[in-house]
Amino acid sequence: MNASLALVLLFANSAQEPPAMPPSRDARSEQTPIQQGTPTDPLFDKPLVASDEPAFVRSAIEAARQGELDARGAAEVLHTPALRDAASRIVKQNESTRVKLETLAKRKGWPVPEQNPDRASGLPAATGARMGANFIVQQISFHETTVAQFRAQMNGKNDAELRRALRESLPGYQQNLELLLKLKL
Repeated sequence: MNASLALVLLFANSAQEPPAMPPSRDARSEQTPIQQGTPTDPLFDKPLVASDEPAFVRSAIEAARQGELDARGAAEVLHTPALRDAASRIVKQNESTRVKLETLAKRKGWPVPEQNPDRASGLPAATGARMGANFIVQQISFHETTVAQFRAQMNGKNDAELRRALRESLPGYQQNLELLLKLKL
């Protein structure tokens, strides 16, 4: 007996309807047109929207702390001056944003995440050119995500001070992203 028939028979005697079977792979590809460079998975097609301010700030502080740690560690071991300079700029940007958001959160009475002394770098261990490539790829992803999240939060009907802090920080992340996209190993 095949699985679909078993499910139908199982639910035939209950008041519930049988669960819908997931569409076949072919049906999914027909439903969503494939475009170069854009995700086709419905989980990723949803636009970012503004979230609850305290939760957003807590998450942004954690991301800035991680970005600061990763860039600081990379600045110490990267081999080219251009990469070390980019890492230093990223450290300063994340530090500035983190301080603004922590100050805002404390003033508003929003929770600030505890420091994590055991926080580890998210940069994969490597040497030479591979280390530089890993750093660039990781930071491009981090900056694209940060820019998208900041824009979404700024477009919401949220706290004016938070929007101002994000508006002040956004150009630095955009400039760093442009720099990362132009870097060569």
